[in-house]
Amino acid sequence: MIDFVICFASILLLQIITPWWWWILIVPFVLGIIRAKSGWYGFLIGMSGSGLLWFVSSIYYYFSDSQIIAHRVAEMFALGSPFLLILISGFMAAVAGGFAGSSGHAIRKAIFEKP
Repeated sequence: MIDFVICFASILLLQIITPWWWWILIVPFVLGIIRAKSGWYGFLIGMSGSGLLWFVSSIYYYFSDSQIIAHRVAEMFALGSPFLLILISGFMAAVAGGFAGSSGHAIRKAIFEKP
């Protein structure tokens, strides 16, 4: 639980300070190197932290005067509903963050741990 809070809070703080989207990959990767006990645990940390943050921020931006752009992007991808767009983007961020966390654990095992 503490690893999820660290991941979520770190990404949130970095997103507030800088507007770069790729923090959802960097933070889980670093946490995967430092704190992950297994590949699945690294995947879970990255997936939950990145996915939840991206989903919540998408909902926040949608309800703070971004309905027009969300509707247009949803129409462009033939989704029909901007909420489906929010779900899909949250899922994609979750998967990307999960693979980043798992990759961090794999890098630690490959480089830092001896067989």
